[in-house]
Amino acid sequence: MRKHLSKKRVVLAAIVVAALAIASGVAYAYFTATGAGSGSATVGSSAGLTITSDAVTGLYPAGADVTVPVHIANGTNGNEYVNQLSGAVATNGSCVTAWFQVDTKSVAATVNKGATLDTSTKVRMLDSGTDQTAACAGKTMTINWTSN
Repeated sequence: MRKHLSKKRVVLAAIVVAALAIASGVAYAYFTATGAGSGSATVGSSAGLTITSDAVTGLYPAGADVTVPVHIANGTNGNEYVNQLSGAVATNGSCVTAWFQVDTKSVAATVNKGATLDTSTKVRMLDSGTDQTAACAGKTMTINWTSN
């Protein structure tokens, strides 16, 4: 019997038993605990778009609608959604905002970062029922654009 229990066989048996215990996931002692914690995430913010338009000519009291090309540039680091585009002609001296109308344009599009979306809308000069010649003739009017 002594021959069967040689030192090498005892060591080998101990190694096999230890390996089987480790492989089977048997733990001899451990603690359990619950945990909680928190982290943070930062969400980017919407930034302003640059909205410009080409020069408009041919505006006359009660005249025809004039197409105005509009350019929506996105110089931000993310894509920006434009739902509607609105414009208002700014007062210039005695040539007043109320004498002009700019159609609201439904854009409903995403302008990718670094890109420009080209669109157009209509603008017209209304008849105020008064002489608008002295107030507006030859004046350069500014259209202020907004989007949402």
